[in-house]
Amino acid sequence: MATEIATDKHLHLTVITPARAVLDTDAHGVVAPAFDGEVGVLPGHAAMLALLGTGELRVNGMDGKVRHLAIRGGFLQVNHNRVTVLTPESISAEEIKLDEVNAELQKLSAQPHLKPEEMAAFETQKAWLKLKEKVASKK
Repeated sequence: MATEIATDKHLHLTVITPARAVLDTDAHGVVAPAFDGEVGVLPGHAAMLALLGTGELRVNGMDGKVRHLAIRGGFLQVNHNRVTVLTPESISAEEIKLDEVNAELQKLSAQPHLKPEEMAAFETQKAWLKLKEKVASKK
C-alpha cells in the first residue's frame, strides 16, 4: 500500500465551532495550543490528530500576515495539507471588542466571595477573558 505524499506549498485551514465556521483559508503554517503545549503544522505534515487546550491559534497567511484567534479546546486534524480545528468556541482578534472584554472582567472581579464549587467556573471564565484580551492586542 503506497502512502500519498502531499507536495503543495500551503495548507488549507478550517476552524469550526458548533455555531459557525470561523475561518476557511489557505496558510503557510499553523501553530495551535495543544492540551500539553503547542503543535506546529507546515505543508507536508504527517496525518495526525491532536487534543487542543484553551489558547491562541496563530495562522501564517499566504499574504505574509499572521492571524490570531482565541480557541477554547477541541481537536485538530491534519490530513493531506488540510488542517481542521473543531472547537466549542473561537473568536478572531478582529472580532474581539476590548471594551466588552474589559467590562466583563470588571464584572467578574466585582463578584462577592464565591463558593468553592463556583471557583473552577470563575477561573475558567477569567482565563478565557484574559486570552481574548491578549489576542485582541495583536490586531
